[in-house]
Amino acid sequence: MAVPPVIDLTSSRPAQARHNTSSHRLPTVSASEALQELQDGNLRSVSTGLTSLDGLLSGTGDTSSGGLERGKITELWGPAGVGKTAIAIQSAVNALKEGSTVLWVDCATALSDQRIQESITRHGSKDSHSASDGLLGEFKHVTAATLSHLLAIVLHPPPNLIPSGTGLLVVDDLNVLMDLDYPRYQFAVSSKTEQQKWQASRRYAVLGSLVSGLNKLAVINGLAVVVTTGCSTRMRPDSGLGAALVPGVGGVEWDGGVWNRLVVFRDFSGRFVGVQKCQGRSLISREEVGEIGRVVGLEVANDGTLHERQASRPADGATTQVKPRASPVKPRKRVFDEVADSESEDVDEYGWAETDEDAIAAEGLIEDAQAATASTEPD
Repeated sequence: MAVPPVIDLTSSRPAQARHNTSSHRLPTVSASEALQELQDGNLRSVSTGLTSLDGLLSGTGDTSSGGLERGKITELWGPAGVGKTAIAIQSAVNALKEGSTVLWVDCATALSDQRIQESITRHGSKDSHSASDGLLGEFKHVTAATLSHLLAIVLHPPPNLIPSGTGLLVVDDLNVLMDLDYPRYQFAVSSKTEQQKWQASRRYAVLGSLVSGLNKLAVINGLAVVVTTGCSTRMRPDSGLGAALVPGVGGVEWDGGVWNRLVVFRDFSGRFVGVQKCQGRSLISREEVGEIGRVVGLEVANDGTLHERQASRPADGATTQVKPRASPVKPRKRVFDEVADSESEDVDEYGWAETDEDAIAAEGLIEDAQAATASTEPD
């Protein structure tokens, strides 16, 4: 299967050559090289542009070295229009400013070239226009039309797809391609066909292969991987609450391969990012569906830039906790047997029986009085 061509926004120079990634061997780094990287200040992460979020992702609260860790996968999920793409774009600009190449893979809506050009020009270099053009040349854009194209890109990448020095890989709207080829089906549906059962089980196998391929690309090339997904709903009958939003993709294999999981959502008071999984460790309980985790507030300006919401943080600098509102518990509906039993009982459940009987009796007395009056009147 042919892999879609890489789109160079400037077309000023060909893609750089890179080492062969078809090898099954992972790269080895000696202790002296690792120590030299630390002494030289070589960052092993890509900043998101939000100081508090970088501190949470570092695991230690260190904002200088926190962010999207290279060699790992970070999942951004949430409803449409909450700011997932804006976070990914700002992370891409930060990676470009560090001198790294960025590869962006579209799975649904194509990324606007004008939007990324304006972001790079606005944040990349304000002093030199030629420097901004140089950063723009390091941004590679690929469109995956189908899930098969995406699997070919991840599992069998061509030699010129990921140039040497790539620091960030963004896979945008992964759940769209998954839902088209392997839609979700409820196992409780009795009318499900054998084809639908096969598709339901095959969905998780494909996700497992995809996350393994992404992890291999991240480790071999030393780049951070960001995957944005949508969301779906899940009922919570045991807790008495309504439906809750959950990630658009999931499964044991997928969850095991994701290093960080961030939920982006909107509330009446603004936008927020919740850290649900950090450094491979879940920060929320598996039993509680709809839990948000550690929350950082953010704002998206009219020009698309991200800013941290200072008003959402207390004086000590700790992040706030946004808890979901509990829906009012509705009274339990009576079953059919209870309704049938109550009909045979002489119980006034609504307090209307005595009033109705008195009204009927009074109406009868009035009719008798009118009849007696009419009989006594002379003809």
